[in-house]
Amino acid sequence: MDRYHRITERLDLRPITLADADRLAVLHADARVMNLLQHGVLSRAESDAMVANYEAEWPALGFGSWTASERATGRLVGLGGLRVHTGDYGVAIRLAFTPEAQGQGYGPELARASLEFAFEVAKLDRVVALTRSDNGPSQRSLEKSGMVREREIRMESGRIILLYAVHNPKSAKR
Repeated sequence: MDRYHRITERLDLRPITLADADRLAVLHADARVMNLLQHGVLSRAESDAMVANYEAEWPALGFGSWTASERATGRLVGLGGLRVHTGDYGVAIRLAFTPEAQGQGYGPELARASLEFAFEVAKLDRVVALTRSDNGPSQRSLEKSGMVREREIRMESGRIILLYAVHNPKSAKR
């Protein structure tokens, strides 16, 4: 097992590579999944570009995004991990799950694995997450993983985004 691969109680988390392009294109095209994310639904070309970016992040940053598959079945249930947020918020957790996997408790499990990796392996001082104010399941997942809501952010569109954060308990920076 390489240093980026993670196993949780129910999930097998593997760094995203170009070999994942076909199955992630299906996830990226599903409005039920992607409409809650900043960029929304992706075309195949956009999905392939995103997958290439995901793969490049691991060697460049020492962290990145994983495919999340059920350990018991091998079925892809989502993706998630750590990304540098496009706003000025720092490193953020990102989670997205197939409709069939939503509500199964995978969100907190993947978020906890992301935080453990962030603090123990990547040695980050702080991790954030941003979610829409109307996305209650995401908020509950973040809170169950130990993140705390810091503030609301009003976007140019008028939409309210909630910023969650947690500090590395072993870090001197706070």
